[in-house]
Amino acid sequence: MKAKEIVLLIFIIAAGVFFYHAKTGKLNFDWDWEDHFAFDLEEFSSEESQVIEPPLPALLKVINAHGNVEIQGTASDKITITLEKKIWRRNAEEAKKVAENLHLVVAKDDRAVTLTTNRDDFKRVRLVFGVSRGFETNLRLTVPLNTNIDVVNRHGLVKAAQVGTAFIQNLHGQVIASEVSGELKMENSYEDVELDNIHSACDLRTKHSTLRAEAIAGEMTIEQSHGFIRLRKVGQKITIDGTHTEVVGEDLAGPLDIHNSYEKISLRRVGPTRIEGHHSPIEANDVNGDLEIRDNYESADFSNVRGNLQISGKNLTVTGRNIVGEEIYVSSSYENVKLTDFSGKTTVLTSHGDVILEPLPLTGPIDVRCEYSPITFYWPAGGQYPLEAQTKNGDIHWRLPGEIAIEEKDSFSVARAFPDLKEKPRILLWTTYSDILIEPGPSK
Repeated sequence: MKAKEIVLLIFIIAAGVFFYHAKTGKLNFDWDWEDHFAFDLEEFSSEESQVIEPPLPALLKVINAHGNVEIQGTASDKITITLEKKIWRRNAEEAKKVAENLHLVVAKDDRAVTLTTNRDDFKRVRLVFGVSRGFETNLRLTVPLNTNIDVVNRHGLVKAAQVGTAFIQNLHGQVIASEVSGELKMENSYEDVELDNIHSACDLRTKHSTLRAEAIAGEMTIEQSHGFIRLRKVGQKITIDGTHTEVVGEDLAGPLDIHNSYEKISLRRVGPTRIEGHHSPIEANDVNGDLEIRDNYESADFSNVRGNLQISGKNLTVTGRNIVGEEIYVSSSYENVKLTDFSGKTTVLTSHGDVILEPLPLTGPIDVRCEYSPITFYWPAGGQYPLEAQTKNGDIHWRLPGEIAIEEKDSFSVARAFPDLKEKPRILLWTTYSDILIEPGPSK
């Protein structure tokens, strides 16, 4: 191989690796050199404060960059602002000049108080490595209880407590919000989000972060990518649109509508739930309502479902226990299906995977249709139901007391039991190139 061809091959491999990491979210293209300072600079700090007297408009707007914003609701009728200036320079004299010229900018009209700094008045300077303004502005505010806030920040913490409606945009920054009495809208990236005691609806947009939310009274809409979501004690509807995001939830009244890919979904004590996954392992325990799952190339494991069940996918392992609903539907392929202690009208469609069924006393018909799939059916103890079992190029094994006639014709084997019980739910078991085993089930 010629040198030029080797260089080209290396370039193609490197490009492939680069675009793979970009596609999977492992690269961050949103570089900002403002926070990159040289190691030989010193840090200097100073503060200034300001009080805004009533009457106050309904909204407080805060615009900041490269610093923290902390807002605390209090019983006071004033807004108190403290600006902490962190400045990186070679000596105190240079830092003092910056501090003297860096200050708060406050505008007030009938609609809002707008708070920012004169950061943009400073030109970027070269500080050994990179170009930067070389300072941070941290804002601490106390405001009247339930003040509505609108915060735009970057590269720092935004923390809000005991406020009204809250609109927070914090790129590359952590968000902590608690005791928010109104609607919360939030957008951030690359840092964690913590929410507690939000009394109204939440609309959240985040990526490359961990989102934790507890005690949310209103509806939640979450758009998340390449991260982790943990929800607890949410009282109304939840909609999650996630890619490459693990989801953990418990004590969620629902209904839940979850879209996800490539990461696990774990739910416990939830309301009606709909999940659409792609390569997403799914666990759902204690579902009070209907459960619908669509997924491929993974597993769906669920228990204690009090509602209708609908599972569909390809290459999907299905394992369910304690399911009581009017209708149960399972469709899969190339993986096993096992249902234990279930009741309701039941349909199972699959191929190339084992089917194991252990129903409760029947409240509806059971219809199992497979290809290349062995079927094991555990008969409900003490019950008699009309049965038809049929297999092509396979055998039927009846392990219950008493004999039944099994007809064999051409490549088919057919067994029937209790055909005169017309009023009872019917059992149909059908497969090809595999056996059907009918065993006595355990006493319930």
